[in-house]
Amino acid sequence: MKIAITGHKHGIGKAFAEQLSERGHHIVGISRSDGENIRRIPHTASLIEPCDMFINNAQTGFAQTELLYEVWGRWKGQDKYVWNISTKMTERPVNSTPDGQDDLTMSQYRTQKIALEQASRQLRFKSSRPQISIIKPGGVATQENIDNTGKANTDLWVKSILDTFCHNDNISISEITVDYTDKRIPL
Repeated sequence: MKIAITGHKHGIGKAFAEQLSERGHHIVGISRSDGENIRRIPHTASLIEPCDMFINNAQTGFAQTELLYEVWGRWKGQDKYVWNISTKMTERPVNSTPDGQDDLTMSQYRTQKIALEQASRQLRFKSSRPQISIIKPGGVATQENIDNTGKANTDLWVKSILDTFCHNDNISISEITVDYTDKRIPL
């Protein structure tokens, strides 16, 4: 499968790129460090269009949502897949952040991710193809310069997502929140 991933050089995007590549998929990486910018919506969509799947991971302003609309328009009715990486932060307003990040910045980030989720739901309502899923990470250790105590290892988190989506025949997951826990269910 040919898979486009925005933000494939760091964090969750990097872990998806590495693990999917190891599984034999061809990765089309789209990252600022390679000179790409998802704000160039038509250009970025042209890179994604020939792919079978799009992991919509990178976020800057509302470009992630605008890119979803553009790709959906090009893929409407096709048997393709979009995974929109959102955040568990959309579930409740941001009052303060435990790691000292600016509250206003995080409030803007949350609002942008809410827009992505609402666009995903609206487009799923309009057509079942491409198949659109919302994946909401809880605490994932994506940044090296902050305290990652109580956050999931990025590689293990991505492996869990891949195992959940890829090993369940005839099951479509439209939305999922995957968070860190230090306990295992003894099943």
